Amino acid sequence: MKFNTKQICINCPWPTTAAGFAQQTFIVEEYHDDVHARIFGFEDDKKIIYLISCDNLGLPQSVHDTVTELLNKDSEKPVSIAISATHTHFAPSPRGDGKYSEYLGPVLAEACRSLELIEGNYEIGYQCVPFDEVGRSRITGHTAEVLLQPIWIIKDGIKVGCLMTHNVHPTIMHGNTPFFSAEYPGYAIKKLTEMHPETAFTFMQGADGDISTRFTRTTQDYEGVKYLGDKLVNKMEELYNAELNLTPLNALDYECEILPLEHTFEEIDISHLPDNLSPREIETIHIGAKVRENLATKLDTLPKEILISVVRLGKYNLVFSPNELFSYYIKAMNREHSVLVAYSNGYRPYVSGIEDNFITYETFTDTLTKETKQNYFNLLKKYGE
Repeated sequence: MKFNTKQICINCPWPTTAAGFAQQTFIVEEYHDDVHARIFGFEDDKKIIYLISCDNLGLPQSVHDTVTELLNKDSEKPVSIAISATHTHFAPSPRGDGKYSEYLGPVLAEACRSLELIEGNYEIGYQCVPFDEVGRSRITGHTAEVLLQPIWIIKDGIKVGCLMTHNVHPTIMHGNTPFFSAEYPGYAIKKLTEMHPETAFTFMQGADGDISTRFTRTTQDYEGVKYLGDKLVNKMEELYNAELNLTPLNALDYECEILPLEHTFEEIDISHLPDNLSPREIETIHIGAKVRENLATKLDTLPKEILISVVRLGKYNLVFSPNELFSYYIKAMNREHSVLVAYSNGYRPYVSGIEDNFITYETFTDTLTKETKQNYFNLLKKYGE
């Protein structure tokens, strides 16, 4: 088995807008902290797999396709990739005129191509713990599952890599923030790397559609990022020092499938909202109703399919999906050996749980039929069993 990691800066070479909040229409030039792409490369006798995590809201599938095509042009072995996003709302926008997305594809491909994979006897370990100190359900009366799921790569007894998955929206700062930032995922990785320079850390966003920092943040600025980021760092330090059940990393696999999508626009009645909602929730529900009205006029632009993939590292599975999935879909995973990563293979809207019946902003952009959601769940379960 061969393995290695690389981190590259992916700051936009020109001033541009951020993405994530409606008010982010202004040009941003300052970087409070750099945004990065972190690459974990694996190779066995038959294939090469790159896991790429970018500090970004979510990248279009065109970036995934471009990198895949470029890497396979001159490779003796088939190359498969999964590109995910940390979902920071304070990175350069991949939308707009599309220039940033076009820029990223060749940059990421070249970074993968130049990564020297090192042969060795690698082992792999995994942990899965409840952890809601950074964020929890942002919906009144709704309980969401928040998990921290690191996968460790070990060589000669040393932790050389950590694939860290956590499912909380990085929305500590407010939408008028005048600089770019990797938010709490980037802060945590920087601090963990300083504490453990022998270990390469990367962050993958889990199913966080219903989970945010709304009820855990103290301030909506970078001091707030540090406050909650340190909570994640402290938990990861605890897990770093815990005993691991290790198995040989002696097999790689990649599989993918296209999931067809069907949409519906059933009416959502907001004339009688629950009395216990916060003013912010009521405000966003009315915003969501307007967003849904706009979507109804653009039926032909709604996605007809999405790409779901799985990367198998030894006995452990990483299942990649593009949507802002609610934590409900973690139920599709056998959490003893499978992790669900959202904002991957493209970027698509919220998908609430099949049985969820509450009204929240997110449900207004969820247009999938119940049958499609069930098919979605079943496909995730197929890969995550």
